Amino acid sequence: MVEPQLIAVSLRGSGTPMLAEAIGALGYTPYGTMSGTQAVSGEPVGAGEVYPLLEAVHGAGRAAELLRGGPEELAQSFDTAVHALWRVWWRLLGQPLTLASPVDAALEGRLLRVPGADLARLLPGRGCWYVNSLDLGRVDANFLRAWSTGGVPPLVFHHRDARDRVISHIRYLSRPEGQIGTQPEDLVYQGILRALPDMDARITLALTDPDFPGIREARRSRWLLHHPAVHVVTHEDLAGPALGGSPQSREQALTRLRQATGHPEPTVHLPQPAPAADTESDTIGAWRTHFTPEHERLFREKCHDLFPAPDTGTSPADTNR
Repeated sequence: MVEPQLIAVSLRGSGTPMLAEAIGALGYTPYGTMSGTQAVSGEPVGAGEVYPLLEAVHGAGRAAELLRGGPEELAQSFDTAVHALWRVWWRLLGQPLTLASPVDAALEGRLLRVPGADLARLLPGRGCWYVNSLDLGRVDANFLRAWSTGGVPPLVFHHRDARDRVISHIRYLSRPEGQIGTQPEDLVYQGILRALPDMDARITLALTDPDFPGIREARRSRWLLHHPAVHVVTHEDLAGPALGGSPQSREQALTRLRQATGHPEPTVHLPQPAPAADTESDTIGAWRTHFTPEHERLFREKCHDLFPAPDTGTSPADTNR
């Protein structure tokens, strides 16, 4: 059975768009940090998906009234309920709510009382939640209990060599203003990096500042690397030969994603990724171009627990996944 919902934890700088492309090819609409990267399929809401959500937020009586009423009121009520459900999911996953939206707090309160397994079935269609971390200290306790018992929704953990993550995220934060999204830590550190004279200084900051975006998150997400129910896929797996990987590793990674979602063999082959305009951010081993011996020493001293991949290009997960 194809799972209706999926959670992808992709550490910052891990090449999340490449993962999103692969999961999108399996028919999943992106939510969360990747919600603006792909076009919505435009598929109509499936049969039986409207009433359960309306019942959860309005009760059986009001839900029945809406179904018997005019189509405009029904559509507006359903859209409001879906937006409330998105926000509830974001809160359950321990993610910060940084933007105010016109959602009725009472609706969210009712949805927060829905058991985790039932909550996953209320979202229409098939969707994948993309987050940068899954901190056990922030994720909703009831949600974790439900997941640890049933393993639903499936969890995918996506990471890459920590040294490449540092380089990739520095390059991301060095983009022009307005091109790095709205995550508050990124906005703050964009200004900090701009004040530094060169790449050498920026790498030194990233390796020595425990609050640099992605560093603390990676440490608090280590449990995902070890849990037997988590499906681990690395950037090195997905990269393909154009970016320093292999076609065999990529195909094996795509197979793991299909197995994680219960998806049958794809009817359309997903091609090897082609080099993008900013190829270096996705290339395996890009850190070697920028790391000095002092950076390597700092990495061993300050970041030795951030699971870098061996020089072979494989990851620690390859031995047990």
